[in-house]
Amino acid sequence: MRALVVVPTYNEAGNIAALIDAILGLKDRVHLCVVDDNSPDGTARIVRDHLARPGKAAHRANLIVRSKKDGRGGAVRDGFLWGLQQPEQFDAFIEMDSDFSHPPEDIPRGLALLAQRDVVLGSRYPDGTIVGWPASRRAFSYCANLMARTLIDRGIHDYTNGFRFYTRAVVERLTAQPQRHKGYIYLSETLSHLVREGARIGEFPIVFVNRRIGVSNTTPREIVTALTGLVGIAWRHRAGPRA
Repeated sequence: MRALVVVPTYNEAGNIAALIDAILGLKDRVHLCVVDDNSPDGTARIVRDHLARPGKAAHRANLIVRSKKDGRGGAVRDGFLWGLQQPEQFDAFIEMDSDFSHPPEDIPRGLALLAQRDVVLGSRYPDGTIVGWPASRRAFSYCANLMARTLIDRGIHDYTNGFRFYTRAVVERLTAQPQRHKGYIYLSETLSHLVREGARIGEFPIVFVNRRIGVSNTTPREIVTALTGLVGIAWRHRAGPRA
């Protein structure tokens, strides 16, 4: 299975080189697309310099630099659209964060499960582990997921984690849909689309480790936007057509 890993970045100078090595070191059929939102800390420059070094499998990596910080969901979507246009004909698409909160070593496990599913989620709930999060972040995550399970579908446990595996057919359908949200709430928007379409969604538990380098890109404004956006997503989910 030929897979493309899409990694959105903003100010990840301290993490990105090691993450590139971890992903490209998995196997030859895993490719990487970094989508950087013009990070002021020079993340894009580090990606270019790192891939230019001998033996870095630069032929399996691509960098997209967007003009400004415009949301994680939009960055992932741009990476997926790039991947769909490539001659490699990727069978699977993966999205993950750039701060090592999503374990790169779990990529083979997710791909193996995808053989029997349309979508696979690396989930923190109910059986995963969260390491290093403050109580406030745990409370927000718990409330957001409880709200999503109540309003959208109880069969999914982790709506807000961005470690996901998709078949090509699913990515083609998702990118054909209009995108209402560009930030983290796009994670819930995509799952709403997929549930309505009757997609086969699987989950496996992960160890989610809070970033050790850099600072979180999630702002209080994004948290408020996520919670209010979730209500709108749930409303359209219940009103929209189903497969």
